[in-house]
Amino acid sequence: MEIWEDQGVVTDAMDAGSWLYGQTVFVNGKLTHQVDWSGLEELPYAHLGLPQYDTERILGARLRTLGVEVERGVELTDFTQDDEGVTARLVHASGEVEAARAAYLVGADGASSAVRAGLGLTFDGGLSIFPQLFMLGDVDVDWEMPPGHLVRWVRIEDDGDFTGMLVCVPLRGRNRYRVATLAPKRLQDTIGSGVVPAGFWKEYDPPSLADIQAAIDDLGPAGTTASNLRWSSVFRIKHGIVDRYRVGRAFVAGDAAHLHPPAGGQGMNTGIQDAWNLSWKLALAVRGEASPGLLDSYEAERRPAGKAIVDRAVAIAFTDEMDMEDEKAQFLLEMQMTMNYADSPLVGQAAGSFSGGPEPGHRAPDVTGLRRFGVAHDVRLFDLTRGTHATLLLSADSSADLAALEELATAIRRDTRGQVHPYLVVAPGTAVPPLVELPVLTDPADGFRTAYGISGPGTAAYLVRPDGHVGFRGQGVDADVLREHLAGVYAL
Repeated sequence: MEIWEDQGVVTDAMDAGSWLYGQTVFVNGKLTHQVDWSGLEELPYAHLGLPQYDTERILGARLRTLGVEVERGVELTDFTQDDEGVTARLVHASGEVEAARAAYLVGADGASSAVRAGLGLTFDGGLSIFPQLFMLGDVDVDWEMPPGHLVRWVRIEDDGDFTGMLVCVPLRGRNRYRVATLAPKRLQDTIGSGVVPAGFWKEYDPPSLADIQAAIDDLGPAGTTASNLRWSSVFRIKHGIVDRYRVGRAFVAGDAAHLHPPAGGQGMNTGIQDAWNLSWKLALAVRGEASPGLLDSYEAERRPAGKAIVDRAVAIAFTDEMDMEDEKAQFLLEMQMTMNYADSPLVGQAAGSFSGGPEPGHRAPDVTGLRRFGVAHDVRLFDLTRGTHATLLLSADSSADLAALEELATAIRRDTRGQVHPYLVVAPGTAVPPLVELPVLTDPADGFRTAYGISGPGTAAYLVRPDGHVGFRGQGVDADVLREHLAGVYAL
């Protein structure tokens, strides 16, 4: 959601989606967990449910405002790459064949990725397929469950075997849910143990309302009736992660790079994070402004994150999902608020005595209540970091440090060709003379220093990357160390 706020689509998403207020879990018919997802101050946004067709509509509309039109009915059949770029063979719905030339190729083309196949990428340890066949259906259900709660039933035998699952995700409308459960035996026997074949529905009927009702009768509350089936399908869960995310000038992202069970709702979110991590790096590379090793950091940062998500989703796929004693910590984990790139070669820290705050590689938190001369309302920190640039946040509590900070900020903005936007955040009462090149914000409630763990007198610096993660921090600004870090990102 923070990424979509940065992209300018979060309001459209909230208007089209439905908020999830919590989760209710039953194991063997007994209520075991009821978790309230509201009121967590650490979360900028709560869980939002959004159908795929609305997601595509919103993102497509935003792309059109940027002059980009999504071409549908176009198939990538082959591609080659050389030292200068990639040539892709595209076949249009009309049969027209196009040779498209680009500097780079990103395969965000899903579970059956043609780019992944063309690069010869394999799944580390092989691609695994769960033997169970699952079905989905959008129905109305006449029960009285907590409004806006994801409701989950599981049946676990005394020997620990999983023998039943019913997951109901609320949709827009009263008591309307998307139901996921095991498919009936007739469909399992028809399809067998392999993947669902293409064109399956041309020969066989999809899951019926009676199939959904039977699953609810088996696991759900007695006397519950499902009605008004609008859509249904079947799927089989595959899981794995590719051995590499990059080969030369070609990359894979999203389901093309990693597949996992839907447990925890991490699928699309993980793909969005892949794209957000890669896009700003590619933009610098296309303009010739990236350091030689910048693009390598995509795999170094995102593959460990993808593997952690795949491993966890597999581990909790057939449980009640509440596998951590600290429900708040589990929720923050599932919201990817604790995902970080602390082990990345692209992040760094100068010597300093921070009392907390986000470490290098971690998400940079928002701060409200900042003030800027000439602006009548409060300013959010995210108002400064939003966009395709990096943001250098310089902190000072004495006017004696301002001239040196201004000189450093001016040089960095020049050397990075405007890709780093510097700001000075000062403590209340700091005398600030007119600064020509350095925008100044006041931190009247000390919110910035507190959130970013800046303690004691002196100066501090945080570099926030375009993807919202901390790239560098130092207390007692060391210009040489900061420049050394920037040289690992930008072609200085």
